[in-house]
Amino acid sequence: MAGATRPYDGREQTLVKHFILRRYLRRFARIVGSRWNVITYVDCFSGPWNAQSQDLSDSSFAIALDELRSARETLRKGGRNLTIRALFLESDPNAYSRLREFANGVRDAEVKTRNLRLTDAMDEVLQFLAAGGSSAFPFVFIDPTGWSGLDLEDIRPLLRVQPGEVLINFMTDYVRRFVESPQEETVESFNRFFGCKGMKDRIQRIVDPREREDALVRSYGEQVRRAGEYRHTCSAVVLYPEVDRSYFHLIYATRSRRGVQVFKEVERNAVEVMEKARAGAQQRRRVNRTKQPELFDSEVCHQTQRVEQLRERYLTQARDQITKLLQSQSSLDYDAVWDIAMAWPLVWDSDLKDWIAVWQQTGRVIIDNMKPRQRVPRLGEQNRLAWREARD
Repeated sequence: MAGATRPYDGREQTLVKHFILRRYLRRFARIVGSRWNVITYVDCFSGPWNAQSQDLSDSSFAIALDELRSARETLRKGGRNLTIRALFLESDPNAYSRLREFANGVRDAEVKTRNLRLTDAMDEVLQFLAAGGSSAFPFVFIDPTGWSGLDLEDIRPLLRVQPGEVLINFMTDYVRRFVESPQEETVESFNRFFGCKGMKDRIQRIVDPREREDALVRSYGEQVRRAGEYRHTCSAVVLYPEVDRSYFHLIYATRSRRGVQVFKEVERNAVEVMEKARAGAQQRRRVNRTKQPELFDSEVCHQTQRVEQLRERYLTQARDQITKLLQSQSSLDYDAVWDIAMAWPLVWDSDLKDWIAVWQQTGRVIIDNMKPRQRVPRLGEQNRLAWREARD
């Protein structure tokens, strides 16, 4: 039966976003904190927005501090001292008032707030990052409500900070609605957002709405990768709670394969969380419509076709891309093949290993440079894949 109101009821998409942020930072802080003395966290659109808890524990900035503190305590037990620094930006005066009150209550970390838009605060943000010193590793969270103030050229200096990682909320549904707009102002805004002239025209020429959405997300991820000179970008899709349509994608950019490994593990776990939350949201809608409670739990009646269809679509595209590349080359480094596969949403490390196992069994692929007793290819082992055409 439908339960009592909970903090994320009605904003299940935020639950998924916060799950990904929390779980990634949990691993990130422990890994980075084992090598770096300082973690500098920047939330560029802090809010709080629609937080239901009195202590703002369901806000992104509170979640981030909570995970960084937890990692600091874990590292302290191992003899490591981790310093936490955070900068929170918010342009709305009312939201900023709550943000500043929260920050003023923090005593165990360096926390600064500014009542500014990101573009107006860019110099201060860069100075704050630099003040962390050479032993600091930055993580930047960019979570706007639209695309205003996110022209790629404007945020390029932030993306280029090294070392560092970034997580960007790409408002897929919002951006998708503007593709068909004929207004010249929208065209220019669209191109500035992507940092590329003619982007809107190229997207408009794609007729299939699924292919168009894929092109939007992958193009933006590629532009972010280039702008920040990252080695990798990945995206995690978040669906609307009550309808089978993409709400937004979280674009993750890093210069480390280890970061990709962690993000993909979190993405995989987030799918289960998302579908459970969507099941509850859809049950509440049915109960509100019929005024009748339901006998079974929400997950029993939930249909997961949309996620399954998306996953099958991306699995096929990733497998086809890798197959064509293998067929066109004498051999490929396994690490490069892994990079290609992991760049697709809803594609896991285990999927790639399954494909390779089948190709091996059918004589399509030979794996070179395997160590004695090594059964599967591994990152960093200089394993290479060579494609062999089937013989009659």
